[in-house]
Amino acid sequence: MEDNELVKQILEGDEIAMERLHRRYAQQIYHYIYTETKSYEDAEEILQEVFYKVATKLHQFKRRSSFKTWMYVITKNTIVDYYRKHTNQLNTVPLQEELLEHNSSFEDLESVSDLQQAIEQLPLKYRRVLHLRYVEEFSLMDTARIIGVSVMSVKSTQKRAKKLLQTQLQEGGVRNG
Repeated sequence: MEDNELVKQILEGDEIAMERLHRRYAQQIYHYIYTETKSYEDAEEILQEVFYKVATKLHQFKRRSSFKTWMYVITKNTIVDYYRKHTNQLNTVPLQEELLEHNSSFEDLESVSDLQQAIEQLPLKYRRVLHLRYVEEFSLMDTARIIGVSVMSVKSTQKRAKKLLQTQLQEGGVRNG
């Protein structure tokens, strides 16, 4: 069932549709939150808040973007709000092997842990773009909407992130091709 159909059913009061929506997205959203927070407890708390906001603001979804993109914007904003209340700093982001699967320029790396360590050292804005583009597989436009910047900004950030990542890996003794 398409997201838009689930949204329609939820707005009509169908609780089972909300459960389906939760099953469809909870794991993905949790993973994204965890990569931003690196805390299981914070990720659980933020995930609950995200689904509460989705349920209470669903009538505001205007279908200008995909439902998934809209949910990720809510998630990003909820993470920011959470850390404003609890701390002024986001933790580092561990990207998984999925980056290797989606970017051929990193396929020859000998160690996934080398890649993860290098990614953790990147500034947050670079980690976020890499995560949204390669792990969550969002388009440039959707990534721009989620982060709240232009498509050109996402392109340049992604390019700089890859270049910096490659430099870090080469300086660390890891070569990729």
